[in-house]
Amino acid sequence: MADSIHRTDAIDGQGYPLCFKTQAGQNRPGVLGIHDAQDVFITHARAMGGHQKEAVVKEGQAGSSWRMVSDEGPALKGTDLAPFPLGYMSAGLQADLLQRIRQLAQAQDIPLTSLSSSLENDYMFEGSFFKGTGVGHAYAPRFQVRAQSSASAQQVQGLVRQAVAASPLLASWATPLHNTFALYANGRRVTLRELASSTATVDDPFKTWSQAPTPLANSANAQMLQDIVSKTQPVEVKNPTSPSGWESGRVDIPIHGHSELEGGLGRSVTWANRLGGSAFAIQSDDRLTGDQAPSALGHAYAGIAFCFMTQLLRYVEHHHMKVRALRMVQLSPCRIESSVAQAQPLDTHVFVQTDETDEVMERLMQMSARTCYLHAALGQSLAPQVSLVLNGLAVP
Repeated sequence: MADSIHRTDAIDGQGYPLCFKTQAGQNRPGVLGIHDAQDVFITHARAMGGHQKEAVVKEGQAGSSWRMVSDEGPALKGTDLAPFPLGYMSAGLQADLLQRIRQLAQAQDIPLTSLSSSLENDYMFEGSFFKGTGVGHAYAPRFQVRAQSSASAQQVQGLVRQAVAASPLLASWATPLHNTFALYANGRRVTLRELASSTATVDDPFKTWSQAPTPLANSANAQMLQDIVSKTQPVEVKNPTSPSGWESGRVDIPIHGHSELEGGLGRSVTWANRLGGSAFAIQSDDRLTGDQAPSALGHAYAGIAFCFMTQLLRYVEHHHMKVRALRMVQLSPCRIESSVAQAQPLDTHVFVQTDETDEVMERLMQMSARTCYLHAALGQSLAPQVSLVLNGLAVP
């Protein structure tokens, strides 16, 4: 990810799929399962042109690495070529929950002939980017899980409860996290006075990546799913919110989606319930014996990095900061103990080339952390609301 790459490339100029594997791993992370395990997902992300962003997510110490890209829709003057950051989180939340339900059903010999979900996930911005008073808010995700099964409602409800408890992602939403940060300006680590400072040391992505990520050889990619991330046909937007409002001081951002499992693979469709944006399909593979697409956790952690970087880019733009070559490393630890996920804080390291002072750069970090919707979500207690429809009937 050399400096020259940051200023010249764009999503539609590379000729690559929106998602592909860059490195094959030896083993999938155990935290994709329902048994005790721990691991760390490592995300390298960088700013491209405009609001386009690229990330590579390494799924655990021995897992594969996947490259993904993100964009913004017309409301943020994006080019709408790739999923928006909150879309990756929407897909990750649904696919992770469904896959854990499936694994638990198999382990307990409970038959499930079909499994799908829908999700409404709301966010809100208030304040002003220009005045530096903006704040991002998130609300508890609302799932509807739909299943076909000859098992009793009590049995299937038990699967859903256990799956929620075993999800590191949902544990992070339900438990307020005290995330940590680090800032590096022109190769030098800056002392943070306000944000919680990371105790870790990570390499600059410039040292990790000498050039933009490329797909594996054709023979290796032949085993991957096609169109892991793709734009879908327009989705009917019901009761849409207005995309305007940035100047009035409040913007509501409702994210909708649905997901289904087929052959152990997840396919989620996600969109912002606002006029003008596109819907995107995001496929995931959470099988411990599979590796044909990123895991749901991989998509979700990429979404967090993309969301934080969007806020960095917006403040740089609105305040005319002299910042170049924006990149970051995000450490996302996961742990499951006694079949219950333990929430773990994120660790975010931001690297910049800049002519600004350390004080201005720390202010940039503070404002971005405060307005990032997903950091806002993980800083609150937002236990998911999950309803069940079994064989076409709502379960009370």
